[in-house]
Amino acid sequence: MSLQLSSAQTQLCATFQSQADRTTRYLVKCRAQAYAERPVDLDAIATGLSGAAPETLIAIGADLLRIEALTPKRWFGFGSETAALNARALMLLGRALRRFGAPRKLVRPVQPSE
Repeated sequence: MSLQLSSAQTQLCATFQSQADRTTRYLVKCRAQAYAERPVDLDAIATGLSGAAPETLIAIGADLLRIEALTPKRWFGFGSETAALNARALMLLGRALRRFGAPRKLVRPVQPSE
């Protein structure tokens, strides 16, 4: 038996999905930016990541995502969201470092307070 949704319900579901996608992209970008500003935080994911090459960051992030997909999920409370966001941020940081080179090019300049 399939569940029939009205047009309004379908539109609401699409709106929620769209907002969830935007929020996820924002969180991943913020986390990658935080890792770029303070690379030592990468060592919380795996020891030695703060000095790893961009290709290593991308590969470890991809492996962490694969592992996360294989782990059982809970249907209540917080589950695997944090680990998946960290893995995606790790991959984004690795790609940015590979593309732009030095980490200092990734960090936003601090605006002096007036």
